[in-house]
Amino acid sequence: MTKSNHFKNLNNDFSEAKGLFAKFIISMKLFYYFFQRPPAHLFLKEKLKSEISKDPVFNKIDRLLLDEGGMFKNHAYKICDRFYSLRNSTILVPGVGYGKNLFQLAAFRPKLIVTFDLYEYKDEWDFVSQKIFKEFGVKVLFFKGDFESIPKIYENQFDFIIFDAVLEHVRDLSKFMDFSRKFLKRNGIFYASFGPIWYGPNGDHLNWGKDKLFGHLLLNEKEYQKKFNEVFNNSSINDSCEGHFLVKEKLFSHLKAREYLEICSKAGFQKLLFFAKISTLASSFLKKHPEINNLLDKKGFPQFDRFCSGFYLWTRLK
Repeated sequence: MTKSNHFKNLNNDFSEAKGLFAKFIISMKLFYYFFQRPPAHLFLKEKLKSEISKDPVFNKIDRLLLDEGGMFKNHAYKICDRFYSLRNSTILVPGVGYGKNLFQLAAFRPKLIVTFDLYEYKDEWDFVSQKIFKEFGVKVLFFKGDFESIPKIYENQFDFIIFDAVLEHVRDLSKFMDFSRKFLKRNGIFYASFGPIWYGPNGDHLNWGKDKLFGHLLLNEKEYQKKFNEVFNNSSINDSCEGHFLVKEKLFSHLKAREYLEICSKAGFQKLLFFAKISTLASSFLKKHPEINNLLDKKGFPQFDRFCSGFYLWTRLK
């Protein structure tokens, strides 16, 4: 992804946050999904029950979503707002990348947003912070690094930790959750959307084609690296938001879905809601190719994960 694409996405985010026409279109879509989600959940639960009902994650899911399920960012953040008001709150955003989704978050008019990322996007960060302050009156601070880049004065100061597309790349989730405890207030809300996770379809964040959803699991390391080099090794784009960059830097957690929940619970975070996106592409592919399902079984890969393209998790710090 080029810098121009970053700014294009940021301007689209701003339109979703403040543009009247874009907000109207999203509202109409949300109206549809309001009625679609309950029957979709019941349909998916019945459809998957015979195949994965014994998986430890299956019965912990509060809502099964058909593909994306209409989970626009403003909708996901509204759910955060139900647990504690976002208005005049303090929010920490780990792994912010070039700033995607910050406009939608700023539209709730928190008091302060503090963000960090391992990779710096100075021009994009300057653009986002200035535009958010001008349009919403919200102060945004960007830091390059990890949790340790955040000044100690912010410890135990945040009402929320909110972020998207990060947990599947955290290689030491226990440490990540310990840092989250350090910066959240007691009873603070921890929200994350993440995925695809490693054991799901396209868990390497690369699109190899509709018939190769699980190549990253079925190929041995040498075979996978050979195919990767043939397609991506000559790429000159150095963008931490791109799949081939993530593969080269080995930025994947390799955790199973149940392990995310177990680690969060062990760190003292109480589950409030847990949504899962069920990939219709993966479901139809595995039905069409039972031999692939059998191979995944033989390798001991989780049953639920292979149908799932991502998760939404809301927790509260106990």
